[in-house]
Amino acid sequence: MSPNSLHYKASTDLPDLLNNNTLLTQSEDEKKKLSNSISKGSFDGPSSFPNIWKGLVGRDKPGQSAIQWLEGKRETDDIGNYWRVHDKLYDLTDFVDRHPGGRDWIAVSRGTDVTEAFEVSHVVNIKEVETILLKYYVGEVTTSRNAPYTFHKNGFYHTLKRRAEPILKEIGSGSTWQLLLMQDAMALTVVLLSLSAVFYNSILLMFFAGLTIALCVNCAHNFFHVRDTWRKFYWDITMVSSYEWRISHVLSHHNFPNTILDYEVQMLEPVFNFLVTPNKTWFQRYGPYLYSHPVYAMMFFQVLISRMTKIWTKQQELRPENLIVFAELLLFIFISPTTWSGVKAWVIIHAVASYWFVLIGMNAAHHHPVCFHDGDEARPDPDFGLCQLDAVREKIGEVHKNLFVVLTTFGDHTLHHLFPAVCHSKLHHLQGVFEETLKEFMPEPYEPLPAIEFFTGALEQMSRTTTNPFQGKSKTT
Repeated sequence: MSPNSLHYKASTDLPDLLNNNTLLTQSEDEKKKLSNSISKGSFDGPSSFPNIWKGLVGRDKPGQSAIQWLEGKRETDDIGNYWRVHDKLYDLTDFVDRHPGGRDWIAVSRGTDVTEAFEVSHVVNIKEVETILLKYYVGEVTTSRNAPYTFHKNGFYHTLKRRAEPILKEIGSGSTWQLLLMQDAMALTVVLLSLSAVFYNSILLMFFAGLTIALCVNCAHNFFHVRDTWRKFYWDITMVSSYEWRISHVLSHHNFPNTILDYEVQMLEPVFNFLVTPNKTWFQRYGPYLYSHPVYAMMFFQVLISRMTKIWTKQQELRPENLIVFAELLLFIFISPTTWSGVKAWVIIHAVASYWFVLIGMNAAHHHPVCFHDGDEARPDPDFGLCQLDAVREKIGEVHKNLFVVLTTFGDHTLHHLFPAVCHSKLHHLQGVFEETLKEFMPEPYEPLPAIEFFTGALEQMSRTTTNPFQGKSKTT
C-alpha cells in the first residue's frame, strides 16, 4: 500500500463534515461516496484527512524533484493559469513584478491553490492585502480544495493572527541587525575555513569548514520565507538549490507538514519512510538503524547528481546559482597543491556539511511517534494552526531559546510554522499571545521533548506501521 492509498478510521462526526464548506462544492456522487465511507467509520482515500480527496499527481514516482512536485500539484489543483485562494480564483499575472515579497513567489505558484501560503505570509495589514487581491478576482471555484485544513474566522489560527498583528506592526517582521551580523559572520567563517583547509590540505580544517557550512545554511533557511534578499543565496554554497528548496520547504513542507502533500517527506522515500503505512518491509522499518548516518553524508551529492541529470535531460532549466558549487570546486583545485587534493577537499567539506545538515534537519521537530503523520487519525476540527501543532514538538531546555541555537538547529519550530514569514529574531515577541490563544483552543497543550528523543524518535517513527488515534482536545468552532 502506498502513501497515496492510506486507510484510517475517521472520528469526524458526519453532519459536521458534510457542513464543511470545502465539501459543499463537491459533486453529489463524490459527496455520497465520501458520506457512506465515513458513516461506516472509515475512509479509503489518499490521506488521513478527508479533505485531501485525491492523490497528488506523480506522488508515487521515484526521484521526483521539487519542481516536478509543483508541476504535479498544478495538475492536481487543475485551475488553469490562475491562482486559487480559498474558493476564489485570481489572475495575478500583472501583479507578479509588483509583489512586495518578490516576483518568484507569485510566478512559481501560478496554476496552484496558494491558500495556505497566502494565509501564513500575510499577518499585518491583512485588510489592505485583501483589497489589493480583490482587484485581480476572476471568479468562484466549483470544486473543493484538495487540502486538509480550515481557516475559520473564529478558529485558532485566525484568532492568533489577529492578536499577533498589532505586535508585528510595532516591532516589524524583518531581521534584527544582530541576526544579520551572525549570518554574515558565519558566511565569512565558511570562506576563511574552506580556503585554509584547501591551502594547507588539512583534514581537520575541512571538517570544521563543512560543519560551518551546515550551520550557515541552517541559519540562511530563515531567509527562504521572507521577502527576496540576496542572503537566500547562502543556501547555494552547498549542493542544494535555494530556488528548489523554496518550493519544497515553503510551499510544500510548511503548508502541509507530515502529510502526503509534504515533499520533504516524499523526497526521502523509499530510503526513509516516515508516513504510517502497514506494508513497510522489515528493511524499510529497521534498515535506517544501520544506514542512516552514511546516507546523511551522501545526500547532498545525490541531490546534486539528480538536479544536473534533470538539467542535462531538459527536465528543468539551469539557474545561475546552480553553478556556485562548481565554482568552489574550480577554486579549490586552483589553490590546492594538487588537483586531487582540491577535489578531495571539496568532497570532504560537502560530505560533512551534508551529514550535519540532514542529521539536524531530519531530527529537528517533526519526526517522533507522538507527532501526527499521515496514516494517523486526523484532527476532527482541522484548523490550520492546530494541525501545525499536531505535527511539531519543541525541545526542552533554556539553551534552545538562544538565538544562535535557534537559527542553527531549526528552533522555535512551532512559532516558525505558525508565522514563517516572521524572522526568527522576532518570534519570541509572539510567545505571549500564542500561549494565551492556545489556552483557549487547546486546554491540554503538547509537552516539549528532550532533544535526544527526536533522534531516537525518528527511528521509531520509521519503524511504526500502526495508526495513532487522535487524542488531543481542542475547542471546536
